[in-house]
Amino acid sequence: MLGAILGIAFGCIQLYLLMLAGNAIAGGTVKIWPLVAQFFCPFLGLGLCAFILRHQLIPCAVAMVVVLISGALARFIIVRRRKKD
Repeated sequence: MLGAILGIAFGCIQLYLLMLAGNAIAGGTVKIWPLVAQFFCPFLGLGLCAFILRHQLIPCAVAMVVVLISGALARFIIVRRRKKD
């Protein structure tokens, strides 16, 4: 359970950084730091989980993936609906 919570937290952080970088690129500017920081989020999250709760590594990874995919899908749907209006 704690591994899944850790995965959700790091997945949300990574999703936020990806959205920040995507919005910057869509706005015509380039911000490198969110892209670099989000690259290390899975390593930090899974590394911390492996260090603290080795038996919770798979739920942590699954939670990260679910948060990223569902968050990106939700963001895509929200943006598409705003463009139609």
